[in-house]
Amino acid sequence: MPTSRKRRSSTSSSSGSSSSGRSSPSPQSRTRKPSPKRRTSVPDRRSFNNSSRSHNSSANTPSKFLGSDRAGLESYLAARREKREEREQEQREHEREDRKRREKKQKRDKMKPEKTEKKQDDPTAPNYEKSGLLNEAQMTYKGIKIKYAEPHEARIPKTKWRLYPFKGEDALPTMYIHRNSGYLIGRERKIVDIPADHPSCSSQHAVIQFRLVDHVRQDGSETKKVKPYLLDLESTNGTFLNNEKIDPKRYYELKEKDIIKFGFSTREYVLLHEHSEGVAEIEN
Repeated sequence: MPTSRKRRSSTSSSSGSSSSGRSSPSPQSRTRKPSPKRRTSVPDRRSFNNSSRSHNSSANTPSKFLGSDRAGLESYLAARREKREEREQEQREHEREDRKRREKKQKRDKMKPEKTEKKQDDPTAPNYEKSGLLNEAQMTYKGIKIKYAEPHEARIPKTKWRLYPFKGEDALPTMYIHRNSGYLIGRERKIVDIPADHPSCSSQHAVIQFRLVDHVRQDGSETKKVKPYLLDLESTNGTFLNNEKIDPKRYYELKEKDIIKFGFSTREYVLLHEHSEGVAEIEN
């Protein structure tokens, strides 16, 4: 035991002597030498991405929702399903309404009557229908506005129609009216085809118009034929057919041996054609 203590004391004294025997460092030795640059270890990018991916995946794992927030997730999914069902229901309703509207429109179109031309039962009766062509078109001739425009069915007749004017018992020169499709009658000599100089006649009094219309033969078959018609142009004192005043702006079919008068004029115009009885005697 005493030997160990001596050894310890000897070691301590030797250490103290060595420490005390050291000399103090010089100022030059105090300057530190530059230490070599240390290389900082940069983490690998792949390892960083893997670590961040693992962190994010761990944050959004189903275990998070399946824990205390599972009821909220179920309610959220249920709300989304309800909204999707509502949108689908609205879309089906819109499609149903569109289908109903299309069906109604198709029914209305089927119920509309087809436009057909009305044919007269009696071909010998006068045509009282409106022509629809007296629109007072903006037509002028020699600076004068013309009240009348020919219809699309206007035709030049093959039958040689004639007007035989009489003033009392005196026969006046014959008027051949088969060369044109229509003849304007009135006091305005610049534009009319047949002048009517009596003061009671209007400047544009009436029209004799040849029209291609439906015709029924004696055997009952139907065909087309050019026939003469008389039309009053809203004259002041009217137009007379067989001593009866006709309505203005309406076509009246003319027949053989009809008598026409304009206003209060005493002149009478008899309508005949080349095959009428007594034509040869009148011309001779």
